[in-house]
Amino acid sequence: MPAAIDYSPLTHPVPAPTRTNTTAYAVSRLAEVNGWEYCTHAVAQPLPGVVFREPDGRPRSSQRSVNIVRIPGSPSIEIGDSFYAEIAQGNQYTRTWGYAAVDLGVDAPSLTVEARSNRLLSPLPATPAGAVQDERHPGVLVEAAPGSEQDAHSLLTTEIVAALGDQTYPLNLELAGRWLFLYAPRSLSTDDAESWRHVLHTVDLVVRRMREWHPAGAHSPFGTSNRTHAREARDARVNGRRVAWQLSLLAVAMVGGAVAALIIGGR
Repeated sequence: MPAAIDYSPLTHPVPAPTRTNTTAYAVSRLAEVNGWEYCTHAVAQPLPGVVFREPDGRPRSSQRSVNIVRIPGSPSIEIGDSFYAEIAQGNQYTRTWGYAAVDLGVDAPSLTVEARSNRLLSPLPATPAGAVQDERHPGVLVEAAPGSEQDAHSLLTTEIVAALGDQTYPLNLELAGRWLFLYAPRSLSTDDAESWRHVLHTVDLVVRRMREWHPAGAHSPFGTSNRTHAREARDARVNGRRVAWQLSLLAVAMVGGAVAALIIGGR
């Protein structure tokens, strides 16, 4: 996990260049000053989470992500905002999810945890097959794959449940194979420094708990998989000197009017 993070681009932002989205510019500067990788967008995501994949494994319709930050380390972390199209009663809607993706390096019990406040606003699009509900944890709803209910209950410490059910920054959690995902029906790649702190703190809590479960994971390639960084060549990579130019072209590069409207309007 990052030991010391400089949040000054968010807490003391500088004016964005003309015709550049202020939130995207602040996030790109956050990545730059901390030595992280920043991408304006990706038109496909190979990640396995429910926000990215249908239950049968197919990519969700028109799936794409923006404002992507990749934090190196053990484990590596990716944070961004994802969108996909959903058709209901003959109408097409764009679903929006902020996400954090972490390759844990070890398998975990299959489960989803939804903060009840998030669930009321926008339920997750899927849960584990045959999921068994566990309502023993205040503020969250746990749905675990059959046979993993007790493991899920043991994994969710009081600290983790409190972080997920936070009143200001509630988060959903998914464990799928070796992957940890945090989701929210709002932007997580945002200019709000406290949101970033809370997301990274929650990641840290879950990673430490997983390492307690799997002590050997500390000596295994914990989070060294390259899958988080496997993106199609169409990713728009940005460095510090080119960020203003890339961001000014962001609205044109977006796939789909809904994404462009969101980026232009901020978080």
